[in-house]
Amino acid sequence: MKNWLRVGIRVQIALATALLVVGLAVLMSFVIGKRSGTDLQEQIGLGVSDIALQMADELDRTMWTHRGEVSVLSTLSTIRELEDTHEISNIINRLRRELPIFTWIGILDHEGTVVAATGDLLVGANISQRPVFQYGKNGQFIGDVHDAKLLAEKFPLYNGEPIQFVDIAVPLINDDEELTGVFATHLSWEWADTVRRTLFSGQGIHRNVDIFVIAENGTVLLGEDDASAGTSLNIDALQEAQRGHIGWKINTWPDGNEYLTGYAPADGHLDYPGLNWSILVRQHVEEALAPVHNLRRDILIWGLMLAVVFSVIAWWGAGFFVGPIGQIANSIEAMKRGEIDQLPDVHGAREINILSKSLQALLAKLTEKDVALGEMEHIAHHDKLTGLGNRLALDAYFEHAIARANREETEVAILMMDLDDFKPINDKYGHGAGDDVLREVAKRLRRCVRGGDLVARQGGDEMVIVCNIERDGATEATMLAERILHEILMPFITGGSRVSIQMSIGISLYPAHGTNPEELLEQADTALYAAKARGKNGYVMYSETDMISHDSSSRA
Repeated sequence: MKNWLRVGIRVQIALATALLVVGLAVLMSFVIGKRSGTDLQEQIGLGVSDIALQMADELDRTMWTHRGEVSVLSTLSTIRELEDTHEISNIINRLRRELPIFTWIGILDHEGTVVAATGDLLVGANISQRPVFQYGKNGQFIGDVHDAKLLAEKFPLYNGEPIQFVDIAVPLINDDEELTGVFATHLSWEWADTVRRTLFSGQGIHRNVDIFVIAENGTVLLGEDDASAGTSLNIDALQEAQRGHIGWKINTWPDGNEYLTGYAPADGHLDYPGLNWSILVRQHVEEALAPVHNLRRDILIWGLMLAVVFSVIAWWGAGFFVGPIGQIANSIEAMKRGEIDQLPDVHGAREINILSKSLQALLAKLTEKDVALGEMEHIAHHDKLTGLGNRLALDAYFEHAIARANREETEVAILMMDLDDFKPINDKYGHGAGDDVLREVAKRLRRCVRGGDLVARQGGDEMVIVCNIERDGATEATMLAERILHEILMPFITGGSRVSIQMSIGISLYPAHGTNPEELLEQADTALYAAKARGKNGYVMYSETDMISHDSSSRA
C-alpha cells in the first residue's frame, strides 16, 4: 500500500507538472495569438484601407489629368474652328500614339457628325444620340464606365471580354462664342486594371489582395476576375465608402468567406468632382492571420516537448518527499476510520516536520470549531426569543421550496400572520408576559405544520409560514389557516394570568400569485392587512382580481 501511494503521488506530480506546462503553453498561445492576431488584423486592416485610398486617389488623379488634357486641346484654334480636318486628324492621332489610354478620339460638328477621328473610325457617322454629344455640347462631360456600343467590333477583346470605356467630352466654341462641335474621347478602362495589377500588386502581409472598383449603384466595374465585373455588391464596407468614410471592416462577401475589407471613396481631385466610385480592397481573414496560426502551433509544439521534459524531472524529484507525505496520508485515513485519535509525528525535510505539526494543531482546532460553527449557524438562522427561523432562514428556505415546487409540479403557500391586539398584553401584563405569549404561539405554529415546512418570525408579533402543498393549493392553504386560527384561540397562561388572543392571516400562493419571494411576501402582507381591516380572527387569500375574506363567524 505504501509503495502504491508513493508511485501514485509521483505520477500525479509528474502529470500535474506536464499539465501545468501544457496549460501555460496553451494560455501563452491563446494570449499571444489573440494579441498578435488583433495587432496584425489592425495592421492589415489599415494597410488594405490605405491601398483603397491610394487606388481611389490614383483613379481620380488619372481622370483629372486626362480631363485637363482634353480641355486644353479643345481650346486650340484649329480644333475649335473645324476648318482643317486633316490637321485636326494629325493632332488627335499623335495624342493617341503618345497616350494609348485614349482608345478613340473624335471631333464632332454641331450636328453630331464625326468629322475627324483616330484611325478614321466612325468618320462621317452621326452619333448625335450618344451621351458624348448630348451632354458634351452643354459643357464638360465625364461618363461612367460602359460598353463600346459603336466601337465594339473595332477593337480587340480585353481578357476575352469586350473593351469598356470612360467618356470625356467638352464643347468646341469658336471666337464668336458659337458651338462648332464637340471634342469626344473614349478612355480605355484597361488603365484601371493596369493600375490595380502593377501599382498595388501587394507585398508582405498585403500579398494576394483583391481590389474592386464599384459604381455608385453598387455594380462592380473592376473585380478580382472578369466574372465579377457587372455583378451587384451590397456589403457594409461599400455602404461606408458610399457615405464618404475611409477605414476597414471584416465583412462576409457573396462567396460566403470572411475578408478584411478596406474601403475608400473616389470622391474626385481638386476641381474634378469624381464619379462617386467606391474602392474596396480585401484579403482573406485566414490568409491574413496565417502568421499568427503558425506562431500558436510553434508555441504548442514547444510546450508539449517541455511538458515531457519537466514531467520526468518532477517525477524524479517527487521521490524525496513522497514517503513522509504518504505516512501522513495513511495516518489521516486511520483517523477517519477511528483507529487513532491524533496524528503521529512524521519526520523528514523541515517543511514535512512543519506540515506534520501544523496538521496536528489544525485537526485539534477543527474539532473545537466544528461544534462552535454548528451553534453559530443555528443562531444565525433562528430567532433568539422564539427559536423560529429568521429572515436568513426564510430566504434560504424559499429557494429550496420553489425549486421543489418546480421539480414536482406542486405549489408553495405563504401565510403571513400577525397577532390581533397584542400590544395591550404588553401594556397590561408586561413585556415578559408578551414574550411568553410569543414563545407559546411559536410552539403552537410548529404543531400545525409538517416537519419540512418553515415557521419564521419576521419581527415583533409578525410570523410567516412557508410550505409546499399539492396542486389544489388554495384549499390546502385555507385548511392550514383554519387549523392555526383554532390553535391560537386556545387561552394562554402567563404569570398566573389567563390570556386570550386572536390572529389575522394573509395567504399567497406560488406560482398563482407570483414567481419571486419578495413579490409573494408582499402579496401575503397585502392580504394580511385586508384580513385585519375586515375583522379579527380571520384570513384572506390574495387574488389579483379580488380579495376573498373569511372570518371566524363564517367558519362557525
